[in-house]
Amino acid sequence: MEASNIFPQTHNRKPVPVAGGSEIEHASPDVNGKSAAEYVYEAMAMHEKPHKGMGTPPPKFLEWIGNAALSNAPKTRFSAAAGLTAGLITAGTIANIVTGYSLSGKKITNVPAFLKPFNGIIKGYEPGDITPRNKFIRYAHATVYTLGGMLGIKLATDMVYKKSKEKDKNPIFLEDYLAHISKMQSDNWSVLSAISGGFGSAAGLFLIPLPGFNYSINMVGGITSMQDRNTTVGGLNKIISGATTDSYLRLKEGAYYLANYAVGNPAKDPEKIEYIAYSILGPIFKEQLTAKHIKQFTDAVHEVRDHYWQEGGIPKDKRAEATDTMKQVFTGAGLEVLLIDMGLNPASVMFDKVNGIIGKIGNVGKADKIKEKQDAYWTALQERLPKYVAANIISQERADWVNESIADMKQGKPPKPAPVIKSEVVEAQKKLESSPKTKETSIDKLIKSSTKPGDWRESILKRRQESESPRLVAE
Repeated sequence: MEASNIFPQTHNRKPVPVAGGSEIEHASPDVNGKSAAEYVYEAMAMHEKPHKGMGTPPPKFLEWIGNAALSNAPKTRFSAAAGLTAGLITAGTIANIVTGYSLSGKKITNVPAFLKPFNGIIKGYEPGDITPRNKFIRYAHATVYTLGGMLGIKLATDMVYKKSKEKDKNPIFLEDYLAHISKMQSDNWSVLSAISGGFGSAAGLFLIPLPGFNYSINMVGGITSMQDRNTTVGGLNKIISGATTDSYLRLKEGAYYLANYAVGNPAKDPEKIEYIAYSILGPIFKEQLTAKHIKQFTDAVHEVRDHYWQEGGIPKDKRAEATDTMKQVFTGAGLEVLLIDMGLNPASVMFDKVNGIIGKIGNVGKADKIKEKQDAYWTALQERLPKYVAANIISQERADWVNESIADMKQGKPPKPAPVIKSEVVEAQKKLESSPKTKETSIDKLIKSSTKPGDWRESILKRRQESESPRLVAE
């Protein structure tokens, strides 16, 4: 089986033949003269038409308020409150025993036996006295309370997302690295949340609606970074999270969501495929992304999906296989290859430029670590490129383009634009002219081979292991 057979051909895509000799043609707006955002807007409006009248949406203002509330995950707020409480009680108890008094000035008498040697070890302290020594001890007493609460918030919020951080501890592909960077950025926000949580109420910092001061804003920065998600407040996401839509989805979670959405939606033209594509690609490719790229990406989704889809949706007994195939194409090495084929260079994604203001604040003090991760990804990608070429998944011209761009970026130069590969254009034209019938796509071959005895995934896995090219099949 050819190695390229698990990837869709995104150039010159034809309607896909299905059972009974019919073809699936998809509604799609014209890409000429449109930005990526305009194309997505028109595609959404076109695909939503069959779904009108299925329910009255909430008023825009209420929807905006709801999104703002959901930006701050209740789970994290609860853990922060629990950590604050535990920290205050623990640190406060220690301070009370050491001074011999509570913060209100009441003498401590009920002390556990094993702590009695420490009770009142600060001699001569009078909490009501105004001498400099007693005032200093009283201030230190209150500070211990505050520091305990801050430490409790930090430890509790970190504990909530400990498993999440571990998942992306050793990144491999682009989406893994971006999730890893986001969780690195969360460290700064975790500290800011702890500081503002400890001082916020007493000092009135909650009245200042700025990052670093306002506890709620700091929590949003920490939560979204630890979850590798965007904020969801319309009109503010581009600045705060660097997002192009109101969706919370970033690349890694978005690619997996796309696979499940495309398989689970029964419509011939699911209305949000373009929207999801723009949500996950827009923030990382910024000015490079065009309407044509969104259409190519959407066509690739349909090309995989159409081989399983029937009137009424993908049959239940085929959904697991369809989802698996989707993940092969839109995550890991499959995603890298698809992006390169589309003319979007994954190496051009600069890790210190992602995630908007939340990312910029999260980057403070981490420039060296982020550069280290950027270099590591470039090196890993360069090591994979010859394997992709040897497996006939991308052309040598595309691999050279990516390599040359990485060399330029290491010198601080902008990445090279995608080349027009003349050999690919000529070859495609020859094939088109030589056969009046619809060309059999790589996915056609994939599906046909899956009906034969044995599992086609085993043959692909064997080929990938022989070429030492990782994760070209779903894990």
